Amino acid sequence: MDLRQLQQEYLDNLRKVTEEKLEIGTLIRTVISIDEGLVFKDGRKQKPKKMVIIGVDSERQICYGSVLVNTKMSPKSAYSEPFLATQYLLLQTNYPDFLKYDSYVDCGMLFSIPLKKLLEGEYFGKLTEADLQGIFDVLKTTETLTVKEKKRFGII
Repeated sequence: MDLRQLQQEYLDNLRKVTEEKLEIGTLIRTVISIDEGLVFKDGRKQKPKKMVIIGVDSERQICYGSVLVNTKMSPKSAYSEPFLATQYLLLQTNYPDFLKYDSYVDCGMLFSIPLKKLLEGEYFGKLTEADLQGIFDVLKTTETLTVKEKKRFGII
């Protein structure tokens, strides 16, 4: 085995998602689809997306409360003040392995992703405590989520 293969094997192992790594604040990239509630305008059925884990229910095999990370603000934020307030900025300098650009966590919608799908994704570490707290502050105060949703996803 040459050095390049050893490096790739090391990275693959480092980025492998395990149940132990799935905790609040974990950064994951995986393929999600219309089955998880993602809406596509170009006819696609699925797409690789970056997300932040907000909570996990291992018993029911569902990731509860994942929020998506986007390079640009959600288009909804352009015409809706409540959605504009749900965009949380992540600086690329804090997450160079995960982000190519400063990006936005869209806290306006929550997604439930099956653990099986997350385990097929890539692990990129965890958010800083400051960013995790900032995201939860947005999630707690947003008007785009109902009290029932916030309770279901363990936000309040």
